Amino acid sequence: MFLKVFCIFMGVRTLCMIMPSKPKIHQPDDRFFKSVMSDPEVVKAYLQHFYPEIAGIADFSTLQQQNTQSMRPNLKLFSADVVYRCRLKGGSGEHFHFCLLFEHKSEPDEHVAVQIGLYIFLLLREQIKASKQPLEPVLPLLFYNGKATWQPKRIREIFKVHPSYEVLKPYLPDFRFLFEDAHRLPPEELLKLDLSYFRSTVLSMALRHKPDLIFEYIEVIFEGAEDSDQVLSIITYILGVAERSPKRFLEELENTEFTTKPNVMSTLEQLLEMGREEGREEGLDKGMYKKSIFNLLKTAVHFPDWPAKKLADFTELSMEVVATFLSVKSQGDSAVLSRYVRQDLLANIPLSAEDEEKLDRLVVQLAGG
Repeated sequence: MFLKVFCIFMGVRTLCMIMPSKPKIHQPDDRFFKSVMSDPEVVKAYLQHFYPEIAGIADFSTLQQQNTQSMRPNLKLFSADVVYRCRLKGGSGEHFHFCLLFEHKSEPDEHVAVQIGLYIFLLLREQIKASKQPLEPVLPLLFYNGKATWQPKRIREIFKVHPSYEVLKPYLPDFRFLFEDAHRLPPEELLKLDLSYFRSTVLSMALRHKPDLIFEYIEVIFEGAEDSDQVLSIITYILGVAERSPKRFLEELENTEFTTKPNVMSTLEQLLEMGREEGREEGLDKGMYKKSIFNLLKTAVHFPDWPAKKLADFTELSMEVVATFLSVKSQGDSAVLSRYVRQDLLANIPLSAEDEEKLDRLVVQLAGG
């Protein structure tokens, strides 16, 4: 039998690259989890730790990542996927899938079961198109590391408020999924795992909203990294979620001793040098981008009724940037608008005292002050 693990990554957290010419949107949780789940040994450890009854029926010697390019036209709602196949112990020749869904949102998603259900039926549809007989059942797993405590609803639970629920209940689709909330995983329990990259990654993600604790456990987090690629993945993730610059990260590690420290320090120093080189090469481009953002603010002040398309054409900024800016501006909250402009539109763009003063004045005007 075969096992397929399907990973879907939908993040809301953004991370600017170390020295970008313009803010570039990244999803540290999504990117990290995808890279982690591309390692068959991590997938094996994940199932053995969280779902031993499932691991007990799988022949992990046959675990193999699959190419799902052919499905992507049907999966535009989702940003990425990783699929594995694995024979069941016993070699009966039948197949089954695991659908592993990593869902990361700033808030729990009441309708996540609908998203998972869509994936299940798309997988079954692909099997029908491929004339597979018998169909391979799909088992979905949900991993969550948001800040809020969350117990996701099944499809029938979503419809419980419907006035005719009891009558309709037998006809509603329903399925369970295996759910893990990293927020509730105690670090001391994770430390009982064997030293491995799996332990390092789960510990990092479990502490995602506690950056100070990430640095408290930094030694054991990095000691599970076996090569430079794994070290780089962990560093990139921590830089994203703990909001540390490479320079500050380097400073915090200087007085910490652990076996992989030389590799970690070397990687951070390389990132710093790459940032310095990129900054020298793109300084002019940053200046032009800053000018475009200030042009957007001033134009929106003087022409408050201009639509997004006209503003985008005039400022030569993307429709996405302008539309998001107008959405934030419409709230009429100067503090929210100021934070958005500084942390999103002008992230990693140096501002002079004159720039700061001008920005404060424009934000007040835009917010109707």
